[in-house]
Amino acid sequence: MKKCKYCQADLEENTTLCPSCGRDNAAEEAPVTGGETAPVSAEETASAEEAAPVEKAAAAEEAAPAEETAPAEETASAEETAPAEETASAEEAAHAQDTPTEPIREGVKATPGKIALVVAAAVVLLAVLVALLVSGMKKTAQPTQPSEEATAAATTEAAPATVPPDGNPDDVTCKGTYTVTDQEALDNKDTVVATIGDAELTNGQLQVYYWMEVQGFLSNYGAYASYFGLDYTQPLDTQVSMESEDMTWQQYFLQCALNNWHQVQSMALEAEKAGLEMSQEDRKTLEELKPSLEKNAESYGMTLEDLLLYNIGPGAGFDEFVRYEENYFKGIPYYEAETAKLVPSDAELEEYFAAHEQEYSQSGITKDALAVDVRHILIGVDGGTTDENGTTTYSDEEWAQCEKDAQEVLDSWLAGEMTEDSFAVLANEKSEDGGSNTNGGLYERVYEGQMVDSFNDWCFDTTRETGDYGLVKSPYGYHVMYFVGSQPRWKYYAQQDWVGERTNQLLADAVENHPMEVSYDKISLGYIQLG
Repeated sequence: MKKCKYCQADLEENTTLCPSCGRDNAAEEAPVTGGETAPVSAEETASAEEAAPVEKAAAAEEAAPAEETAPAEETASAEETAPAEETASAEEAAHAQDTPTEPIREGVKATPGKIALVVAAAVVLLAVLVALLVSGMKKTAQPTQPSEEATAAATTEAAPATVPPDGNPDDVTCKGTYTVTDQEALDNKDTVVATIGDAELTNGQLQVYYWMEVQGFLSNYGAYASYFGLDYTQPLDTQVSMESEDMTWQQYFLQCALNNWHQVQSMALEAEKAGLEMSQEDRKTLEELKPSLEKNAESYGMTLEDLLLYNIGPGAGFDEFVRYEENYFKGIPYYEAETAKLVPSDAELEEYFAAHEQEYSQSGITKDALAVDVRHILIGVDGGTTDENGTTTYSDEEWAQCEKDAQEVLDSWLAGEMTEDSFAVLANEKSEDGGSNTNGGLYERVYEGQMVDSFNDWCFDTTRETGDYGLVKSPYGYHVMYFVGSQPRWKYYAQQDWVGERTNQLLADAVENHPMEVSYDKISLGYIQLG
């Protein structure tokens, strides 16, 4: 069997797309980075690409042609986001992108045993998805119709004949379909379907977890859902999932939802046992949730009830949604307190890296490589002459003016406090790099060869020290540079994975301490037309 040229995973015959790292083996290798700025519109991205594709041009070929794409320097490809055919595990596929951890900046996932970047996925998923709902959750189909049509869109006919037969009564395959009519969903909303000690999960509450799982998956993968074999325009109870040929997508998302509640509820119970209470800030967030949702609904010409119906279906309303969010806020103090203790020593990192050195080396992570943090302010060159091939050239006078403008920006910084913070403020004001001009011009964990040559050479000069500054010319203009610092590249990834292992174990222990009992035969789900 042939191997992936990026991560050495086995490849199926007649395919070039790696199921492990998601890279296309037919494509040319190019350094890829994942920035930390928020996604921007395609129009903004196009502008950023013209202004400041600081990284090597080849990386742009891997940029995802999604409806909402990342800035020019955020070129994690669609293929990396959505591997074809199979994934490492169903849980990772559904949740990996929901995890607010530092992103791997390489296309190849530098994680032995796929340990990190799935850290506390179920726990942090809640806050991420609540933000989606407040800001207009459904990316695949934003609500634009008045309430009557929104209500009609949430209604379904009887389940198609292609629904599989009922399966094992003691697991998620108990029912071939859990879809019920709107009225049945309303009638069953208070039926308890799962318990953890004295904590109860009703059908109404479960439906919030379920549809938020679905919405989260589609918000992450959207047009690339087909990579996973999911057609979101069709009922989920009629399609076989990526997890098992014996499990539909509805059953898969239901299992994810139950697992999510199990983890979140277990965190809340551990927090209660430890005497940890919800923060004042989180209490305020809960208090402001209703007006935030009402404002969002109003922007679409809808009521709050219609917005919730559109996104979490019949049988679940605002009370269930608040309970969903409240559970997260109750458990997060325990999660944060325990993960704050996870600080490895240098010796522990050395030991961890040595144990996984082979896996890291397959991703290009070696002991002798450095990663640098750098801030920059791009001043683009104006003017230019474009020939019939679309190539733009600039005169010496135009380049001289660009250098003069960049020097003026540098001089204004030198005339002030000359701190990293003041540089960051200036970058947000002056930089034309759409990929970094909202985060103080910062690029973190830049590896050698990632950026264009002049930018790269300045960063990796062996004499470079924290606080160094200067001007660098590149094909995109002049960069006002500020060197933040460097560290061994391996150490960052080893720390992420070391912490990830122990965080996942923290969740596993909490779940084990609080067993869940599920009455699958009592579960019923309302219906939402997704596509």
